[in-house]
Amino acid sequence: MKISFSNAAPKANTDLYVIALAQGATNKIKGRYAKFAKAILAANPDFTGEAGTLAVGVVPGFKFKRLALLGIGNDMSQLALEQAGGKLTAAIRIAKNVFVDTSEVKGFTANGVASLASGALIRAYEFRLYRTKDKKSAVPAAMTFGAGTDAQRAFAPLARTAEAVHWARDLVNEPSNVLYPDSFAKRVSDKLKPLGVTVTIWNDKTLWDKGFGAMSAVGAAAEHKPRLVIMEYKGAGAPTGKPIALVGKGITFDSGGYSIKPSDGMIEMKCDMAGAAAVAGAMASLAANKTPVHVVAALAMAENMISDEGYKPSDILTSLSGQTIEITNTDAEGRLVLCDVLWHIQETYKPRACVNIATLTGAALVALGEEYAAIFANDEDLWAQLERASKSTGDKAWRLPLDPVFVRAMDSQVADMKNAASTRYGGSCTGAAFLSRFIQKGVKWAHVDMAPTMVTHTDQALCPKGATGFGVRLLSEWAKTA
Repeated sequence: MKISFSNAAPKANTDLYVIALAQGATNKIKGRYAKFAKAILAANPDFTGEAGTLAVGVVPGFKFKRLALLGIGNDMSQLALEQAGGKLTAAIRIAKNVFVDTSEVKGFTANGVASLASGALIRAYEFRLYRTKDKKSAVPAAMTFGAGTDAQRAFAPLARTAEAVHWARDLVNEPSNVLYPDSFAKRVSDKLKPLGVTVTIWNDKTLWDKGFGAMSAVGAAAEHKPRLVIMEYKGAGAPTGKPIALVGKGITFDSGGYSIKPSDGMIEMKCDMAGAAAVAGAMASLAANKTPVHVVAALAMAENMISDEGYKPSDILTSLSGQTIEITNTDAEGRLVLCDVLWHIQETYKPRACVNIATLTGAALVALGEEYAAIFANDEDLWAQLERASKSTGDKAWRLPLDPVFVRAMDSQVADMKNAASTRYGGSCTGAAFLSRFIQKGVKWAHVDMAPTMVTHTDQALCPKGATGFGVRLLSEWAKTA
């Protein structure tokens, strides 16, 4: 969907004219189309301007095909306005050329208009690449907002972030026969290098030679071998000193290995790389917006498959850190690729803070439902930064405990640790505790378990059913303030 801004009269081909109204202001309409708006209100007496509500009608004598009233509520924060804009896009089923008039909202700023437009764009996402029929788009082709260059300037960085969210959704929606470690790595390189990001890709031989024993084991059974993608971006004006780091889990398909999943548990496992997609999307957003930050990021890519080369329950692996791991469950593979990559990033780049994101455990879904990711943090300030980023972007997250009891639950009798606890309880906490053993002293660290939010099964204000792009905005917002 093309978004534009213009103070000129709407084009003749506009087939939906939208008047935005604050809640409780429906009796104060004074613009040129006031009488037509009042006709819509008369036909929709329950419309009060509540955020995201829409009243649509055909009014005799009106210049355009249809008129709609969009409620934007009274909360003028960026997120609230984005959600109202998203609901506008979601509600439109027929119109292709839309004009949005915000002149009836008293004191509406250019930033407010830009936020409304941002939400409309984020929601205007479809994945129809593999349809041979019904490929016609269901979202408007164009949406114009009645505003000038100030709104357009405010919208530009939001639009680049929306594009990064859409790209992350595309990656997660791709099938695993198309998106596997090598092809995923190439897509990331092709996208980010032109934006000024340094991208380095290590293949399976390099990983093995350098001692990535845990990550190598996870990907050993697959035809498509593991890849590590390392990215570095340093924007002009970035603070000097140590960088911040992002690490994403990129399991492009997870069969569970020899601890095989039930068939219905595999259907969404092409999405087990959503953490890596979030990190890649965040890097795209930061670089495209020329954000003055210094960020190092890594994507741990592998397929967890089954063959005579695959790792097995009771195997003992030696990780890059030198710590040994008893394998008690080959379906607890995400923590194995992450532990090696986390160690490498810390050893090589000495980050002052590190956040990893992963679709790590179904236990997080049991604990928090389908709209909140779990966050574990070893530092109060880091958690506070992530919490603020979560609330401002709408990427919902809730803190769960990092406690020594969960660390002890990962002790092994035959190795330094095991990769899955004996208890079935607190699985997201024990998974985080496993990763904490690979965090070096003095490094501020947080683990985001986004398994609950990798896809949505219901239409949301800013996302249709399918991949959410969760984490792109959370991580890029955090990076700006870290």
